[in-house]
Amino acid sequence: MITGFLVGDEEALARLRAIPDAINAGLARAIAKLGIDLQRKVQEDELSGQVLSVRSGALTSSIGVEIDQSQRRITARIFSDSDYAAVHEFGFSGEVNVRASLRRIREAFGRPIAEKTISVGAHSRRMLLPERSFLRSALEEMAPEIRDEVEAALRDALTE
Repeated sequence: MITGFLVGDEEALARLRAIPDAINAGLARAIAKLGIDLQRKVQEDELSGQVLSVRSGALTSSIGVEIDQSQRRITARIFSDSDYAAVHEFGFSGEVNVRASLRRIREAFGRPIAEKTISVGAHSRRMLLPERSFLRSALEEMAPEIRDEVEAALRDALTE
């Protein structure tokens, strides 16, 4: 009869029990870093001339990142709270209402005139803005890097 003993069984079981926590911690770090990297890419690349040019900086400064970690998932959400972000991201075709306003003019019929303030009445206007994706295109460009970073985080968590 052969009798065998497993030496270190408690250590092996403890290591196996710690794997989910190690994976969760490693993925949380990787997802947080990737979220910040994606936010930076949108602000520095996509909204600084590659897709849209900066006019006031309001859209660029409206880009935020939110990391959410629960028991079952870890997510990084890149978003904009700007009213016109969706119009640029997805495009727009339709009628818009323009409210009455005052306008300064220095030119009439292509010729310069003395500056004059005129009243512009409320009216509707047809608009056709093309899609200029800055969020989805940045995510698509970063997809290989995201995949590699997540795989590396999983590999590191399992080999520790």
